[in-house]
Amino acid sequence: MVSDRGEKTSIQSRIDSIASEMYATLAEAFPICCASDEFIFFPQATRMEPDWSVWDDLSPDRVEDVCRRLSGWESGLEGLARSLRREDGDMDTLIDAEILVRMSRTLREQLREVKSQRNQPTFALTVVTAGLIQALEAGENAFRKRIAGLSAFVDRCGLYLEDVPELFLRMGIEMTEAIIKWLRTLRGLEGVETACHALEGFSEGLHSAPTVEDFRLPQDLLERLLSDHFGSGLSLSQILDELSHERAFMRAMVQEEAFRVGHCQSWRDAWMMVPHDRVPEGGKLELLGQEIQSLRRHCLEQGFVNSHIARQSTLEVAVLPESLSAVRAADSYNARPGHPYPGGTFYIFAGGSLGAAVNQIHPVYRMTVAHEAWPGHHLLDLSRWSQARALRRPLEYPLFYEGWACFAEELVRDTGYFNRPYDRLLLARRRYRHAVRGAVDLLLHQGRLDPVRAARVLTAEGFPPERAKMTVEKYALRPGYQMCYTLGSRTFRRLFDRYGVSETATFVRRILASGEIGFDHLEEILKKGEDRTTGITEATEKNQD
Repeated sequence: MVSDRGEKTSIQSRIDSIASEMYATLAEAFPICCASDEFIFFPQATRMEPDWSVWDDLSPDRVEDVCRRLSGWESGLEGLARSLRREDGDMDTLIDAEILVRMSRTLREQLREVKSQRNQPTFALTVVTAGLIQALEAGENAFRKRIAGLSAFVDRCGLYLEDVPELFLRMGIEMTEAIIKWLRTLRGLEGVETACHALEGFSEGLHSAPTVEDFRLPQDLLERLLSDHFGSGLSLSQILDELSHERAFMRAMVQEEAFRVGHCQSWRDAWMMVPHDRVPEGGKLELLGQEIQSLRRHCLEQGFVNSHIARQSTLEVAVLPESLSAVRAADSYNARPGHPYPGGTFYIFAGGSLGAAVNQIHPVYRMTVAHEAWPGHHLLDLSRWSQARALRRPLEYPLFYEGWACFAEELVRDTGYFNRPYDRLLLARRRYRHAVRGAVDLLLHQGRLDPVRAARVLTAEGFPPERAKMTVEKYALRPGYQMCYTLGSRTFRRLFDRYGVSETATFVRRILASGEIGFDHLEEILKKGEDRTTGITEATEKNQD
């Protein structure tokens, strides 16, 4: 048994050293991807002093060089993990090694086999948008340096494109137009006009890019992505079964709630009966700000988070930039990497129900705030970036990320916050819709639905037709992502039923203190049952000092 303190420290030190090398290499090669949460398989690793003149190097040679280096680090980490398993070593150290291996292997296979950077023009254009927004937030000098390199970046990316699905080609052209339109609102800033011309050239070049008809991944790669990259550990058929069970269960619950609150046979009739909230004179931003603070207080009162953490960062609310509407189809949260955590932005999607509300608003917005802010994405990211274990701070996993936010909605219901007569109907309807979206996504990529039929399914579930079409196209870009909401939340609920029913606050704090590790590792921690909630507090108080 590994009992020597010096040996434990040595192994942890080696793992920390490998993590530092990995993060530094990725941040140097892909500074924008790693500084943005748009790129879900990249760690949010950043350089201490950003070089705003540098863009990501997506060239095949650089990508291959990074993948070879990742493979070498994986081998070293796998050896350390085997040793720790064999000798019954420190569990936290073992988890550190294994989550780094998982991140590295996933990113390497994404870059080499999925190759979104080569077959999705929207990938490079998302880098453009994220890179410019990052620079804008850093100030005019950073923006001037960043935009000066845009022309060369998009010219290079155009050369790397291959086997572009026709759907992705059209989406790239549309996204280019959206970015140019957004940039023209910044006309007073240096370099904008040159950047617009470069993007127009990129769009023209797309018309001659080598294309293929089908956007779907090979089925064996799709299976690996769902099981390993997302960390579900399940096959496609098993995931579809989970989604089917959730759909049936929630359909019955929606119907039951519709009858209970309004004696309605149709959820649509009950939905229309839900009283709307008045939008205050300060507008939706004021209303959302009030709800955010109310939920924050609730989280403090319930003991989900301590006051040190709750004071650590800002949460802004803003309308989603038009340039991001091509890749984000709903209200969303954007995290800014950094320790101490600098905060994030809750983006309102103009085309959604929240964005369209004027004088009155459907109260489902309260669930959206719980999902995106407290105790959902914002609290999760705040806790992650306040981790005492530095190597876990940059890591996030979609299944954990979206699953936690969906579970968070029910968590505040279970603790008495959502207590209006219609709240259970609204929550049940959201869960049902997540399951539908997950199934549509997978059936689309399995080839059992084409984009037109997939959009019809969403339209039948209440999506406006044009938005349904746009939403399905987003699903095409990120195969499997939509299942994360249902699978993740169901997993958190199962863990809660086993380990959290009698001590909800402790359960929540243990999860938040662990970082976004895999569910297999999380269950090991919950099984052990120790009070592991001090890591965040100690790190945060040290920062305050």
